[in-house]
Amino acid sequence: MQWKPIIAGVDGSAESLRAASVAWQIARAADAQCVLVCAVPDLWAPGGISPLVNSAEIFDLLVSDLRHQIARELAAEIPEVIRQALVARRGRPGVVLDAVAREYGAGLVVVGGRHHGALARGLGGSTAHHLVRTSAAPVLVVEASGRKPRRVLVATGLFAAAGPTLSTAKRYADLLEAQLRVVHVVEPAKFPTVVPLSLDMTVFEERSRVEFDRLMKLELPHVPLDDRVVRRGSADEEIAEEAAAWHADLVVLGSHGKSWVDRLLIGSTTERLLNRLPTSLLVIPINRPAIEQPAKGRVGARARRPKGKGNLRPALKTPS
Repeated sequence: MQWKPIIAGVDGSAESLRAASVAWQIARAADAQCVLVCAVPDLWAPGGISPLVNSAEIFDLLVSDLRHQIARELAAEIPEVIRQALVARRGRPGVVLDAVAREYGAGLVVVGGRHHGALARGLGGSTAHHLVRTSAAPVLVVEASGRKPRRVLVATGLFAAAGPTLSTAKRYADLLEAQLRVVHVVEPAKFPTVVPLSLDMTVFEERSRVEFDRLMKLELPHVPLDDRVVRRGSADEEIAEEAAAWHADLVVLGSHGKSWVDRLLIGSTTERLLNRLPTSLLVIPINRPAIEQPAKGRVGARARRPKGKGNLRPALKTPS
């Protein structure tokens, strides 16, 4: 399968330069096109009357300075032809990167990782947070070291769309010649207080393990048993702990996205991991309609799920 173009956001920061280097490493290994993209935000005059960047001279000057910086910092890592083909656009970085990625039909968008508080994330957040919410292509957020991943940890649920996340993780692990490990987190089931039922978590966890084993046999049968991990607890906490314990270089997970209200008040597993993981994070966008449509032969597809054994419906007890 041919790899699609890889887009890297650069703004002159150390984080973005590391991201550009990693993007080129992946593109070279995949024999894919690598495109460096710079977004020049509006620079407002004192008093906020009009944006200064509307001046073509100022725009060209800023882009020229960035080209020189990239040449100075990355001359030994990225070929001149890639550096000189830098795409520069006016606008917010997340919006520009998303637009360019769609124009090129990109298969990956790479950006540098930075930490932001909950309020900043809810009200706009970083370029990485924006792309995770909006990008149609996978988004790779590169951590501080920028080293080539040697251990890839993929976190998966037991839903019908788990397949694309697992297959994408395997594709990158094979490309990077990295070891692959899969983790599934069994989270405590939450029911409204008005439901007069109690949940047998032991049975629920056992059934989750059965479904996880079946998913692995279907999607990644060659992953060793030692690299198939089931944890119990909060998803973001358990994934982060597994990544740290195993010394993962890259964590892969699928993301459904949330409304801005959800992000501000409760966040998401993906966005919480963006702000706590000391490792790179590859986020695979999951199309919600594709999830809701039953998938033939996929784990979690209701039309194919047998009753009884393997059914993920939790065991409930009526209080005596």
